[in-house]
Amino acid sequence: MEKLQHEMATVHKHRITMSIDDIKNDQEKMLLYTSFPYDIFEIVVATVQRFQPLNYQAGWNVTSVSLEDQVLIALMKLRLNLRDLDLADRFCVSRGTISNIINTIICALHEIFYKGIMVRLGMPSQVKCKGSMPKSFEDFGSARASIDCTEITQDVPSDFRRQSASYSNYKSRHTIKALTAVAPNGSCVFVSSLYPGSVSDANIVQHSRFSDNLIPGDLILADKGFNIHDKMPSGVQLNIPPFLVNKTHFTHSEADLCYKIARNRIHVERVNERFKNYQILNHIPANYRSLSTKIMQLCACLVNLQAPLLKEIA
Repeated sequence: MEKLQHEMATVHKHRITMSIDDIKNDQEKMLLYTSFPYDIFEIVVATVQRFQPLNYQAGWNVTSVSLEDQVLIALMKLRLNLRDLDLADRFCVSRGTISNIINTIICALHEIFYKGIMVRLGMPSQVKCKGSMPKSFEDFGSARASIDCTEITQDVPSDFRRQSASYSNYKSRHTIKALTAVAPNGSCVFVSSLYPGSVSDANIVQHSRFSDNLIPGDLILADKGFNIHDKMPSGVQLNIPPFLVNKTHFTHSEADLCYKIARNRIHVERVNERFKNYQILNHIPANYRSLSTKIMQLCACLVNLQAPLLKEIA
């Protein structure tokens, strides 16, 4: 029996533990697990190091895993939405430790990148937008942003009232959604809190106070779901595709406007597609539901750290 216990202890001691060192020189694996090359990953870790000691959410510190690997674990959760048990097995720690790491690192990164950068800097001014505006926006020179709402699937809430509120007729399932705004250069510059899937896009714009960021002379691009001219501040122009009212087809000028708006709104749609590369945004697990808004806003910030969306901006 003693021999068996010794052998089991030896096996446990020599279990292969996943580490950033295993993948840092393999860009394909870095992009798979974190969505970043190693040099960007290092910047993220260095930024977190500046804010130590971390306030661990479970009330006890994690000392058995390096900070680099803790950031790796959190990014793997966002990127691949691996089960906590899977991550615990890969890194040879308990599920409780994994949960503590993920909750803590997500909160820390949200504080740094969302509150400390996106919110603090705010939406870039019209002058700054023009300085990095792609040629496709030449007909919309005063554009500040393109807006859209993106939806995330969630587990069916146990509360019946929440079930009704979260059901999205558009998606035919229970969702939560956020308003996102993307500057002409392809950077995400605004992300609202998450709202139940049944809330209209127009109501989210109003409740999120997005328009507080706008000044007279600004132009916002949106699709037909944002027929909110009356909710825009005075002097702010909203460009949405024209509606077919009492006619069978658009005029030449209306069709041309539809094309131009769609061509430039593609940026916000492509950014929202990048969000969904973070698999956790395809379905947020019930045990991380309390972090839903932080996860959404953090993923938007992480998308901004990736390669530029537009080639002419790169």
